[in-house]
Amino acid sequence: MGWLIDTTPLRVSRDFRRLWIGQAVSFLGSTITVAALPFQVFHRTGSSLDVGLLGAVQLVPLVSFSLLGGAFADRVDKRRLLVGVTIAAMCCSVALAVNASFDRPQLWLLYALGAASSSVTAVTFPVLRSLLPLLLAEHVRPSAFALQSTYVTFGAMAGPAVAGVLIAGFGLTTAYSVDVGTYVIAVIVFAGIAPSPPVSVAGAPALGALASVVHGLRFLRGQSVVMSIFGIDLLAMVFGMPRALFPALAGRLGGGPTLYGFLVSAPAAGAFLASLFSGWTGRVRRQGRAVLVAVAAWGATIALAGLVRVTPLVLVALACAGAADTISAVYRATIAAAVTPDDLRGRVSGVEIAVYAGGPVLGDVEAGVVGGLAGLPFAIVSGGVACVISAGVFAARVRSFATYVRPSPPVSEPAGTDGRKSP
Repeated sequence: MGWLIDTTPLRVSRDFRRLWIGQAVSFLGSTITVAALPFQVFHRTGSSLDVGLLGAVQLVPLVSFSLLGGAFADRVDKRRLLVGVTIAAMCCSVALAVNASFDRPQLWLLYALGAASSSVTAVTFPVLRSLLPLLLAEHVRPSAFALQSTYVTFGAMAGPAVAGVLIAGFGLTTAYSVDVGTYVIAVIVFAGIAPSPPVSVAGAPALGALASVVHGLRFLRGQSVVMSIFGIDLLAMVFGMPRALFPALAGRLGGGPTLYGFLVSAPAAGAFLASLFSGWTGRVRRQGRAVLVAVAAWGATIALAGLVRVTPLVLVALACAGAADTISAVYRATIAAAVTPDDLRGRVSGVEIAVYAGGPVLGDVEAGVVGGLAGLPFAIVSGGVACVISAGVFAARVRSFATYVRPSPPVSEPAGTDGRKSP
């Protein structure tokens, strides 16, 4: 007791329960596509550099649409926007399935649809991130973020493995089609969530879309703790994320599509186990230090995965890396939610997804370039070591974050209440 994940948010909020179920189903499907797309690029070109370039193509829309998506999330009904972006994501997967069904799929279309999917993801994240705190009281939000990590990590664990099996047994068209089916289910579930109109602040001026984005950025400029959690995650993902090298790593270890799927899912397997046994995380007060330790552990285990050539040891090392990353993610989300006002959550979350999703994309580019120029083992090991060093430098130079302590919980707040505010 006290170690297993807390399911209180699912019991006390019907809307959070619908949000969790719909996103869990759709995320599982989207991870199948996330694994299938780079595999298809590598299968068509035989180049890890081309896989890294796929990440580069996805980066620009990811950053630009995350900022605009955050502004929209603060200005329109969040439920309606969530349904809209889910339908858009489904259309991207439909197009990928159609392209994969051709005798000779178009490579340029893979890049174009990858960019389009990245744009939709960039808008979806701030909607989800800004909607969740409105559905739950503050004292149960950490448990809600941990619950979100369960479907994220389970989907990231099972999705790529399922993708590998589907690709090997039925082909890429089937893999993308399964994703389409999960989005259909998600749209139906999300439609039952209560409307969530924008949060207004008395006396606050009405701002245009661009001015709204600038206002959010100005808020962040004075928030060193929030900027720190963005910065440390960016360092970890750029230097320590070898995702673009997994197709080549599968070949180095003597495997094919199935092993590739397991390599991609191994970090998520460790992350899923860490999230299931995350009850202890609520007792840690020095959350800034906990993030830094977790980031250093991530880098060390990634480097270990590049040093060994025994497949089970590689998978275990990647699983340990994933466990460290999910602990870091729980604390980062909790810290950000604690210091961000309701009316700015969409815009802050827009910057958050630009960093959190943009970091792995930059990591794909870095890993692809270094792997293509210096070889696979050097790219993985050097990236992990650089991550550990960066965490140490960050801890020494940014003391405000390294010494961050979570605020004391309120003693008068009732247990297990819905977070929606009365009009």
